[in-house]
Amino acid sequence: MTGDRDAASGWDPYLPDSPGFDWAAAKRDLSGFDVTAPSMVRVWNFWGRGKDHYPVDQCFGEYVEDLYPRIVDVAYYRIAFRARAVRVMVGECGIGQLLVAGVDLPLRDEVHDIARGVDPLARVAYADSDPVVMAHAKALLDSPWADGCAYVDAGLADPAGLMREAANVLDLAEPVGVLLINSLDGLDDAAAAHAIGVLGGALPHGSCLAICHLTGRTGQGLAALGAVGAGRIPGLPHARTPAGVRALFAGLELVEPGVAPASQWRPEPSPWPSGPVDLWCGVGRVSRPRPERGRR
Repeated sequence: MTGDRDAASGWDPYLPDSPGFDWAAAKRDLSGFDVTAPSMVRVWNFWGRGKDHYPVDQCFGEYVEDLYPRIVDVAYYRIAFRARAVRVMVGECGIGQLLVAGVDLPLRDEVHDIARGVDPLARVAYADSDPVVMAHAKALLDSPWADGCAYVDAGLADPAGLMREAANVLDLAEPVGVLLINSLDGLDDAAAAHAIGVLGGALPHGSCLAICHLTGRTGQGLAALGAVGAGRIPGLPHARTPAGVRALFAGLELVEPGVAPASQWRPEPSPWPSGPVDLWCGVGRVSRPRPERGRR
């Protein structure tokens, strides 16, 4: 198989002589998945310094890193915000069940571990339609509610279907904490607003949505990612402005400190840079008017 080499970078995932790409290793696909082209979920795993990626993912990830070194900071703060949001929803808001809509490959600080560290009875449903993620989830979650976990084979492309499937493992009459950490980046504005509206409309009073999204304050790395990966890599993320991220919380009651860069959202001691990062986030609470009592 051949492909068009990027003249500026020399990077081409389809050519065996591309820098850093081990074609023989890529062909040793023991899982049945296509590993001849990068997968964004695996590339994020590489940026997060995980181990569940292939040479082609590392090749692409290193190319973007060369142009935009802070993508590694972004990957770190995605996971850091996820952990903080879980502690807020379970510990402060008292929510005992979580829905992870869009799942990362196993890395560190997994949602169920953090949630059950706060509340040993907390339950977590992981939802994704990506077969790669599904395979990893099945390997980790080999029985319903093992370690308080379940798996839902559905994604945000069909938010109504996602909530129907979630209702089979979660009690939607009780508050649910939804994590949208990596799943909105690939949706356009209309699709993202629709997905959030469907999820928020199906959740009861007191539920929360945690949203984390790439922003384009510097932009060069995301522009490079799009230019090199367009037409080759499905699910490429795109940036929104900070105002665009705030707009995703329309109709929700923001939890302090509101919408902010992930490095500044309830910061904790960390060896990573504390300045603004191209990743904005927040937690919004579903607040519905309580029905008035009838007159006697």
